[in-house]
Parts: sequence; structure tokens; C-alpha cells
Amino acid sequence: MNNKHLRKNPYEIRPIPEEISIQLKKSGNKFDVDQVGPKKYMVWPCYRKYKDEIYNFSIKTNDVWVITFGRSGTTMMTEMVWQIANNMDFKTGFKVPLIARVPYFEFPLANDHRKESLLKEHKNDPEKLTTLNSILTPEWEKTEYPETRIYKCHLPISLLPPELPKEGKILYVVRNPKDTAVSSYHFSKNFSDQPPFEQYWDLFEKGLLWSTFFDHCLEAWNIRNQENVLFLFYEDIVKDMRSTILKVCKFLGKSYSDAEINKLVEHMKFDNFKKNNSVNKDYSDFFPKSDRDFVRQGKVDSYKELFTKELNERANKWIRENYLKTDMRFPTMPE
Repeated sequence: MNNKHLRKNPYEIRPIPEEISIQLKKSGNKFDVDQVGPKKYMVWPCYRKYKDEIYNFSIKTNDVWVITFGRSGTTMMTEMVWQIANNMDFKTGFKVPLIARVPYFEFPLANDHRKESLLKEHKNDPEKLTTLNSILTPEWEKTEYPETRIYKCHLPISLLPPELPKEGKILYVVRNPKDTAVSSYHFSKNFSDQPPFEQYWDLFEKGLLWSTFFDHCLEAWNIRNQENVLFLFYEDIVKDMRSTILKVCKFLGKSYSDAEINKLVEHMKFDNFKKNNSVNKDYSDFFPKSDRDFVRQGKVDSYKELFTKELNERANKWIRENYLKTDMRFPTMPE
């Protein structure tokens, strides 16, 4: 992409305040981060290098973007979308890792510092080298794309190209924040030891774990009625997978027989999904010492395993306070 023709990304980027940096490092977070924009979304320092490329990324009319706050059912939705968009190609789906079929848009930013060492480590494995080159190369540097580009993304919509909601298609999935925090907590253990959960929740509630939760999801909620946006609750997906599949098919303009839909429903059942190495061992090269599955439980109300009565009351109070900003309501959360 020619930098001379890029629009300037309008959002100011600032280093996080020292007191927040200290707080994060005490909590086991080893990553350096910056804050961007008025909502102080957190981004990797490498975002500075590519902020204009991201903001100017060319959107195609048949692009499909699965956008979520992390650990909100992203893997489930990207696998479903890929299968629907690719004529239920289960054979390829089992063979090719999901991360290679559906690029994680900002993944190269998070791993820019590791690219050379990873490529060197796998230099004698041509298949692995091809996959790593693909997933670690920023999308704006690629010259070849599939006919339908499907992206996974955790960046807030406001940090993506302004044309996206009108030109491409957005499937936004949100999960109740208590379950999201519990799933994120377990996932974070792939990186480092974590503090007691109550301390982790404190960071989550304050928006110090990448994004302010409600700001992130309300950006999507507020444009949910646009033609190219499909807003889904994780709890509804788990409750009725078949209805969700039919809804996504309609949104993507795809039609399948009852037998094909039934096969995808079976494919997406959690026990089958968890056994699928294409989706559950997606990041094995990045967490080689981890014995944790990328897909964990997939349950609704899994927060109960870590929330004490007192912490649950505090979390519900926080949710109710944020409900005052919006008419969005989580299916299993307090009114």
C-alpha cells in the first residue's frame, strides 16, 4: 500500500500511564501496550507502525468480518461462517487450521516481534512455514486473496476502515461480560501466571484488558440495524445453533438443504467442535508449552465457577450501571 495516498488515522496514540503499567505488570501482564482514541482502547505498540494501513485497508463488497471482544465465541462463529461461505467444505475444514482459513486481522501486530524467530524455528517444515508466513503477514501486504475474504478481528469497529459497515459484512458476537472475563482469565494463563480472579475482574471492569467491554460492544449494537451488520448474542447461539446457522446463511446470501444444515449443526456441537484440532489446536505453535485447549467449555453462565457471591453482586451492579447507557440487554444477565 502506498503510504503517500493513505488517509491519516484520526486517533491519537499514547503510552499507557505509568501507574496502569505497574498495575498490569503486577497482575502478570507482560505485554507493553498503548492507548488509542478517546475511549482509550489498548493496542500493541506495533499498532503505531500500521495504524494508517489498518484505517485505510481496502474493503471489498463480499468481505465478511467476524468481530468480537475476545473470548466471546469468536472461534465458533468463524468456523460456522467459513463453512457456510465455502459450501460446507468439511474436508478442507478438518485439514487446514482455522487460523489459516480465516486470518486474525491484527494477529501480525501482536507477533511482529516473533515473526523471524518463528520462521527460523520451522524452516525445515515447508507446510508449517507456508502457514506461518500467511498468518504473520499483514493483510495489507498480501497480493492474493480468496474470492470471499473472511476475517476474525477483536479491534473495536471505530479503529477499522470507516467503509467497513457499508461495504463489507460484519457479524458481531457478544457474550455476557462475566462469562467473557472467566474465559479470558483461563486463556491468559497461556501467556503467564495470573492473579486471583477478583483482581483480574477489577482490570476487566476498568477496561484495562485491551478494550472497555461496553464501549466495544455498543459500537456494534448502535449500528445493528444497518443492512450489512448482524449482531448476535453468544447465549442465543448456544441455545439454538440451527436457528443461528439459518440466520447466518440468510445474511450471507447462501442456501442449503436440510441435510446440509443438519450436518453443520452436528459439526458445530460443542463436543465435536472441541475434538476438531483444526479449531482447538489453532495456536499450538504460539503456546507450545501449554496443555490448555483453545476451545475450553463453551458454556453459558460459566462465571459461577470463579465468582464469589460478593463479586457477583459487584459485577451485576456494574452491568446495571452500564445498562443505563443503552437498550441492549444480555439474555442471561440481570435487568
